[in-house]
Amino acid sequence: MPSAAQQRFNPSLRVTTPDLSPCPQAIDADRVNFAEPLPTSDLQPEHQAQLFPSLGYYDFQRAAWRAFVHGRVFIDGRVPIGTRLLLKGLTKAMRATPEEVASDTFQSRIDGFLSAPGRRRRIVLAIGSRQYRLRRRTRRNGSFYGTLTLPQDATAACSKNAPSALAMQLLRSTDEVGTISATRGEIHLVPTHGISVVSDIDDTIKMTEATSRKEMLANTFLRPFEVIEGMAQLYQSWETQGCAFHYVSSSPWQLYEPLAELCAASRFPSGSMHLRYFRVRDEMFKRFRPIRRNSKVGIIAGILKTLPARKFILVGDSGEKDPEIYRFLARRFPTQIVAVLIRNLESRPLDAKRLRKLRTISGTTRCKIFTKSEEIAGTIDRLKQKHPDLNHP
Repeated sequence: MPSAAQQRFNPSLRVTTPDLSPCPQAIDADRVNFAEPLPTSDLQPEHQAQLFPSLGYYDFQRAAWRAFVHGRVFIDGRVPIGTRLLLKGLTKAMRATPEEVASDTFQSRIDGFLSAPGRRRRIVLAIGSRQYRLRRRTRRNGSFYGTLTLPQDATAACSKNAPSALAMQLLRSTDEVGTISATRGEIHLVPTHGISVVSDIDDTIKMTEATSRKEMLANTFLRPFEVIEGMAQLYQSWETQGCAFHYVSSSPWQLYEPLAELCAASRFPSGSMHLRYFRVRDEMFKRFRPIRRNSKVGIIAGILKTLPARKFILVGDSGEKDPEIYRFLARRFPTQIVAVLIRNLESRPLDAKRLRKLRTISGTTRCKIFTKSEEIAGTIDRLKQKHPDLNHP
């Protein structure tokens, strides 16, 4: 079983979020017949692929671990003319200087947007001793999904009482000189019982200033990422107490790599990540805003339904709609959501009306407004006192 340190974010992976569940419209994969020649994904040398950190859970009906897997195939360097024009518009909207546009920071942040999707590609994955051929090819945006029953030889050493990680690999042939590196990812196996932390990213663990469009764009594309003081240490302490983590954010998949580097450097616990797809043409300028309410509700509700026996802590901020979203979910899942923690932003603090609505959450759910991480440091201990069953998974 990987140690906590080994389960930190892997910057080589990019992750995205489903729209309505941990893996929407996921299709069971075909198990490969071992009597046949070993198949591979039908990717060409110019194709690149990512496997995103995925959610695994124990299915008692099947008496086996299952996983929602998700990834993407793309081609670097093939940028439609419309995208190039819109990216020029982005630099204008940020009032970026030529020096800022030429900087390593801007170039690395924008790199994920400068690619074309790898459409209709066949995907074959390997987990443990078993290979899986996904029944559906990659979509128009290059993404692929699948629901897999994991092999017992790969999960035998995984604890049913503590979060753990399982390696997976996308199988592909090499080019003539064998320079195509393997595409690897992780499935985060979450026990049936225990505590899960659903955390926002922007202005919750990373400084974004999403309430100001100009500042948000500058913090996203021009400036070094900054973490919210104390949040990494807080999450580390919760990890040592057995918590699993699910990061749900409006950040687009194109920014996963720099986000992962930030999380790795700051030592945030690893976990499943749920970002979002969007088309530059539709959203980069007019609607580059945190994830829409319905999408975020659907993603978190899907995680809750997948893990119905776990208790959940929802952590967000007052900048956008986290208080309203979390209130809605806490009323819908009152026995699962045991705490709602909202970081109160100076740029948009909770007013009396929003605060009053937030405090109408059921008495079984603890609601706490905080400005510094130490104000919520004792959350897990309090929950275990209130819910003794959490001490014995």
